[in-house]
Amino acid sequence: MEPFEPVAVDLRDYVDFDLAEAIGRRVFTTDVVAVDLVCLQPGQQIGARTLAGADAIYTVLGGRAWVVTDEAEATLEPLQAVVVPAGIPHGVRNDGADPLILQLVVSPPDELPDSAGGPAAEAADLGSSAQPARAGLRDRLRRTLGGPG
Repeated sequence: MEPFEPVAVDLRDYVDFDLAEAIGRRVFTTDVVAVDLVCLQPGQQIGARTLAGADAIYTVLGGRAWVVTDEAEATLEPLQAVVVPAGIPHGVRNDGADPLILQLVVSPPDELPDSAGGPAAEAADLGSSAQPARAGLRDRLRRTLGGPG
């Protein structure tokens, strides 16, 4: 077994909003799980989809989410989560006045659509520890939310 050294990831580095559509950025991926950070402006949604062989866990980090299935709808406040079992059609919307930040965990990750890479992937692509492109936004978030500068 290879040595493992845990490395902290600052999720604020993955926050990215677009007025045209919801944005997902891949935080981690392994053979058994994928973790994305998904950002939705007010009025945006992730359309209905079914992950036939994968469970999805949505956790609200900021804002309010409406997770909808054929059978029910759940409103999630910050730090609330819901599991959508494999095979259940579902979607997510932001009907609130504030931006929505979700953590999405999918296992196994095979059926999860590709997401844009985050800062770690960008640095690996450049072969260095380059700074992510959206430093201004990241700095504003750190001032607002707190954390290392």
